[in-house]
Amino acid sequence: MFRLNQYAVACNGMAGAHDPSMLYDPATKRYYSYGTDIYGPPLGLPDAIGIPIRSSANLVDFQYEGLALSPEAIAEGRDNGAFSPTVNFWAPYVEYVRGEYRMYYSATRAFGSSESRIWLAVAQNPLGPFENRGVVADTWGTDDTYPNAIDAHVIWTGEQCYLVYGSFFGGIYLKELDPETGLAKSGDAKELGVCISRKGPNSLLDGPEGAAIQYVPETGCYYLFQSYGWLGENYDIRVGRSDCVTGPYVDRQGRNLVEETLGDKLAGSYRFQGDAPGQGQDEPDWQFGGFYGPGHGVPFYDPVGKRYFFVHHIRDGAAIHRVESDGEHPVSYQKHYMMVRPMFFLDGWPTLGPEPYDGAAIVPRPLTELRGREVEVLTLPWEDNRQQTSVMDSGDAVLARLTSGVCYDSWDFETGKTRTVFTGFDKFGVVSWGKFRYNDT
Repeated sequence: MFRLNQYAVACNGMAGAHDPSMLYDPATKRYYSYGTDIYGPPLGLPDAIGIPIRSSANLVDFQYEGLALSPEAIAEGRDNGAFSPTVNFWAPYVEYVRGEYRMYYSATRAFGSSESRIWLAVAQNPLGPFENRGVVADTWGTDDTYPNAIDAHVIWTGEQCYLVYGSFFGGIYLKELDPETGLAKSGDAKELGVCISRKGPNSLLDGPEGAAIQYVPETGCYYLFQSYGWLGENYDIRVGRSDCVTGPYVDRQGRNLVEETLGDKLAGSYRFQGDAPGQGQDEPDWQFGGFYGPGHGVPFYDPVGKRYFFVHHIRDGAAIHRVESDGEHPVSYQKHYMMVRPMFFLDGWPTLGPEPYDGAAIVPRPLTELRGREVEVLTLPWEDNRQQTSVMDSGDAVLARLTSGVCYDSWDFETGKTRTVFTGFDKFGVVSWGKFRYNDT
């Protein structure tokens, strides 16, 4: 179960996860999440790199499994010739294809550099060891107008597959892969592909980064998820869609994600009422302060439960974890965790559940259940990236404003109770998350 203030991975498998991906393995019947190298005493992990693995039987309770890459793959991936070795590996994505497990992971020259490589490593087991097959994308030797070969994701269209990649700088790119080998179809790691998202020249937010594409048969659309903002309080999750994998990807107003729009916001920093009871006891001065910076996640279709989820990292907003601005970067928070959220597609667009997935069956019910209720609600405006806080409101007023949404029963993280929660959006696509009043389930 998702919890805060318990940061050792031996006790809390979701602790320390950053840039998480998700795989369901049909062989072991388990879920595996791979993430950026994070280590050190607070997590109880040795100072070693090689892509941490977490596994779960139910998408709720995760355990740390160790490192994925072989020593030989680590040494090769770190080697930057005359330059200093790569410090750690970033943002892996793993899929099971043609009887093998393929991991795409990033090695960058230095934090914040646009000179990076995306390696493909393969294994016969989801726990590895993964051995390098080759470099898929390479932006070493380029300047900051080019995309950054980092943050890999793969999308299939029948027998064709594409690498989704990029972070800040030149934007998000799509590059065709060879389905048999998983390497670049052209044979050229330096080939960029096509740009499918890039911020406009006047955007005040960093990004985009952490992109992933999900095809949804029920709508016939491809959805491009991405994050904007610095890794702290103004980080968020956004989306655009297209009827073709290569784009163009647009928001609800039909604006192109290439320089015309950042996309429609699905999640940002937020706080519901409550004090998150029953959390860990790592730090006695810890007090719940909401959440900051949800982002860099992946859409995930669970073939077992036949449901969509969105898996991302999020930061504990407790005041003791706050890091003040250094003048260059906004406020940030030190402790981060993996969070798994239900995702619903309504009127052709996604919306995320307001609470972490609790493992129970999700039975969507009509939004009309808000009628005559008192509800706690918060909105996630597109352009305001401050922490949003909830207010009490009339369910009838909220129902009059929302054009689409669902209600369902969920464990309520902030109060430790089971409550009816809801998610939906108005005619402009502005998302609202909410819950029925505490004693009104």
